[in-house]
Amino acid sequence: MNKDCYGPYVKCGRVFQPDLPNQLDQSQPPIILAEVFVDTVKVERPCVVIKFSEFINFTVVGLDSKLSIIYRLVREEEAKVYPQILQEWQFEFDSALPLEISNVASSQPTVLSYCDCLDKDDTNKLTYRIEIVEIKTNNVRNYDITNKSIIANVLYDQEERKKTFSRQKVYYNKLYYNKKTGLYDSDKDCNPFVQCGKVFNPVLPLQLSREAPPVVLAEVKVDIDRNVNKCVLVDFSAFLTSILKGENFNSLTFRLVKTCSDYTRQVLREWPFRRAFVNNSNIKEPIVYDYCDCFKSKINMSCTYTFEIVEANLSQQSYYAISQKSMTALVYCGKNQQGSC
Repeated sequence: MNKDCYGPYVKCGRVFQPDLPNQLDQSQPPIILAEVFVDTVKVERPCVVIKFSEFINFTVVGLDSKLSIIYRLVREEEAKVYPQILQEWQFEFDSALPLEISNVASSQPTVLSYCDCLDKDDTNKLTYRIEIVEIKTNNVRNYDITNKSIIANVLYDQEERKKTFSRQKVYYNKLYYNKKTGLYDSDKDCNPFVQCGKVFNPVLPLQLSREAPPVVLAEVKVDIDRNVNKCVLVDFSAFLTSILKGENFNSLTFRLVKTCSDYTRQVLREWPFRRAFVNNSNIKEPIVYDYCDCFKSKINMSCTYTFEIVEANLSQQSYYAISQKSMTALVYCGKNQQGSC
């Protein structure tokens, strides 16, 4: 296949069913949950979006109940001896006081996302692995991990997609040449691409009303070609820690806003987040919010998607933290558009 016509693709990985111990120290060999293999040799400077999902099922009982699992994403390259640790995430449930009911059973969905944009020298045959490197339990009657899935979406980044399309014009000038204007019609470019966003680490207020300025957590900017139906899949993920004391509740409202270079601003969606518990508890859990925005612009323009907190209300002595944030925008062709290859 011609290198200039090598398109983005998605690869499904394989999952494993290991026995999970009650304790695992980081000095011990990690437990592999899933892996996916990708070949990026023919895609210059790609971005690989890894998404792993699962359900954690557990039952805790009694005094000082705790379940803590630390996950790790590792990238292994065929041409290099040592793998590279890309990201770590921690899931945690901790209740220091005796439970007011006999036990608590939960089935917790977990999604881990990572956007890995590679340099030209790094493109190779790659293996991405999700591993468990640490497990701590106390008064956990049973737990297991089910419904595991891992995928790798290999895409151009925004700038490389523009360069690739420019090269394709040389080979496909009959397809893109507009006889009426005497110009090449770039509007027919419909290669999907990904843009990895920026994340911020602001001071998080314990109380926030809608009258106050919102707290920005992340943003991603994409360029949209004129007269082309495009769909932008915006994905935000993070781990949210709730330290619940006093009346034991945490209430937040997240919002996604789109601001474009044509001076328009639009609130796309809001998501409430609520946590309440009968005891003082520490909960560290994943949050994932997706939004699909399809539109057609009459001009070339850029749009910035911003993910923010607009409301916060916590019980006295409680607090929260948001870590391991990630935001990506995957841009695809809309209805009745065809790829360029």
